[in-house]
Amino acid sequence: MRRFISSASLIASLALSGVAFAGKGPGPEGHGHGPGPGGPYLHELQDLNLSDAQRAQIKGFFDAGREQGKASREAMHDLHRSYDLAVPGSNEFRSLTAKLADAEAAEARERVQKFAEIRTQVYGVLTADQRSKLATELANRPERPEGPEPR
Repeated sequence: MRRFISSASLIASLALSGVAFAGKGPGPEGHGHGPGPGGPYLHELQDLNLSDAQRAQIKGFFDAGREQGKASREAMHDLHRSYDLAVPGSNEFRSLTAKLADAEAAEARERVQKFAEIRTQVYGVLTADQRSKLATELANRPERPEGPEPR
């Protein structure tokens, strides 16, 4: 579970920084960029015919968000490492379990809030027509499936 969350954080960081600025069309070996962490929203941004200035601003928002989360990711890595090395059943293990649970919850909350902030910043640089088109595309995209994401 913790490995999945760490991987998801890394994937989200990469997706947030690069996918929005890739060219249209399929990815390597004919695979589309498809849905993924942040993927659907970023995919719709590609379809808005952003100007170079808008692309640069939006890239700056995502780069800044990734940089701000770097210290948190490093702290989570260290906490996971300590947890992995603790002896199950020991007082240290119980303490680290509680710390890790709290840290994971806080990280999830911060990630959602940060992405909401970035989406707000992105929305601020879009023209009225782009905002309208984005709203239409978001409303027409398929709903997320229920339950956890498949591995």
